[in-house]
Parts: sequence; structure tokens; C-alpha cells
Amino acid sequence: MIQQCNLKIKCQKDDHQDEIDTVCYNQFCQEFRLNCFKCMKKGRIHNDHFDDVEKINSLIQFIDQKNQECDKLIDDLNKLIEIMNQSFSQLKRGIIQKYQLYKQRLILLNSQQINDYLNSTIQFKEYQQSITKIISEQTNKLNHSFNNLYQQLNLSQFNYYQIDNNSIQLSKQLYDKGYKLYWEDKYLEAIEVLNQSIQQDPNNHQSLWCKGDSLRGLNKYEDAITWYDKALIIDTKHVDSLCGKGICLRQLKKYDESLKILDLALTINPQHNFSLQSKGAWLEDQQNYKEALIYYEKSLKINPNDQWTINQKKICENKLKQ
Repeated sequence: MIQQCNLKIKCQKDDHQDEIDTVCYNQFCQEFRLNCFKCMKKGRIHNDHFDDVEKINSLIQFIDQKNQECDKLIDDLNKLIEIMNQSFSQLKRGIIQKYQLYKQRLILLNSQQINDYLNSTIQFKEYQQSITKIISEQTNKLNHSFNNLYQQLNLSQFNYYQIDNNSIQLSKQLYDKGYKLYWEDKYLEAIEVLNQSIQQDPNNHQSLWCKGDSLRGLNKYEDAITWYDKALIIDTKHVDSLCGKGICLRQLKKYDESLKILDLALTINPQHNFSLQSKGAWLEDQQNYKEALIYYEKSLKINPNDQWTINQKKICENKLKQ
């Protein structure tokens, strides 16, 4: 029997349930290849010295710390992508504003403005080819960098989440319980249960989405986006996660990004009621009451008795009468 080891592992054999057995402990180390932290920190290969193995709590703390570092890296990467999207949106808006002219706007321009427009359009084809070439080259470089990083980090060789069917089923059951609490606006309780569901199956995108929606219910919009993004990594077309992310971005006043996400959700499912409501609310924020009415009316065709949508429709109608 091993007395000096601080790692408490109970043997599952019936004849010594409460003891730490030498044979069973050795088998555990061989099967799970549990490395000594001190050897890991010093960059040495692990040797068989049980007294140097730290408590399991230290391992859990170490894992938690690495999980937080991983989450921070993903958040930083998302922010970089958001910055790129903002610059790209600015470029697209500028092109539209300079090179698109509608008849309604034409009658409001003076002769100098019309001449400026005509002069700028003469070189438009040349600019068009140049812009496409530059963006294409930079996109290819970025994709190449992504692929190189994926290979260098050996990301395809690791899978810690080969979940058995029992864990998958338990995760689904916990999701159902968490979803019920979420639907009852018991967001903190829902998050606690959903965390258990995610521990059983980290690929359960429904639980990831529901945790994001619960955080949104607590007005923690940036945190919510993190969990929506995790769900979207697993299912890029998960409309509920797209819609929730779009709502959070609108609440954070990131209107361009919000519109892009909501439009993507409606492209995937034009009848997604919550996305229709959210697009209406986005347009209402922009004081575009006429178009907001269109989306509220589409929503009411799906759910005619939704009181929130009915109220928002009346607000838009009153605004248009003023």
C-alpha cells in the first residue's frame, strides 16, 4: 500500500474499496500516463516516484488555468476578426456610397456633384479589378497562415472528447433540465445545470447556445457571444446562436456586425421568428420604421398573438404618422 502519495485514487475493487492499492495505482498511471508536474515543469521525462505527484486538486487548477488561457486566446482572435470585419464593412459602405447612385438621389444633386460622380465612374472598372486582386491575394495569404498554424499545432491529432453514448445521453438530459430553467427566466440556475451538460459533452451545441442565451438574459452580452461562438464552431448554421449573437451585437451598438449576423440567420431560415423580430428591432433602432414594420408583419404571420411584436408594430405605425 502506498502511504506517501498525495493523489487520492480509490480502487474500484470490491475487496478493498476504501484503500489505495499498489497494483491498482500502477495500473492507473500506466493507463492514463499521469505525468509528474515537477518533471513537466523542468522539461524532464517522468520517472516512477509517486511522492512527487501532486494532489489531484493541483491538476484540476492547472487544467482550469489552461482552459481560461485558451478562452482568452479565442476571445482575442474573435476581436481581431471583428476589427477586420469592421474595416471590410467600412470599405464596402464607401464603395456603395461613391459608385451607386439611385434616381431618387440623382434629382437632389447639383451639376458639380453629377460631374464628380461621372468622373469617378470612368475609372471604376480599373479600381474594381484592382480591389478584387488585392483582397483575393490577402485572403489567400490569410488562409495559408491558418492552414500552417493548424498543421504546426497538430490540431488534427488530438481529441480529448471522444464521448461515450452514456455521457451524450446524460448531456441531453441535463440540457433539457437547463432549458426548462432558462425558459422560466431562472438564468443562474440554468447556467449551473448547462455547465454540467457541457462537461458531459463539450460538443453539445444546444447547451452552448442555451448558456449564451442565459448570459444574454443577465445582460452579459460579451460573455454570451463567447458561448454563441463556441456553438457556431460546432454548427456554423445554428440559427438560434446566430440570432442571439446578432441581438448581443445590437445591444453593444455594433450595428453593422449585428445586421450581418441577423441577415445570415434569415438567409439560413427566412421563417425564423426570433430573427425576424430582431431584424425589426434593429431597423427600429435606426429609425427605419417603414422597413421595421415589414419584419414585424412577417413575424406576426408566424405567431399572430405575440404581444411584444404587436406592441412594436404599433410603435412603428405611430412614428410614421408623426
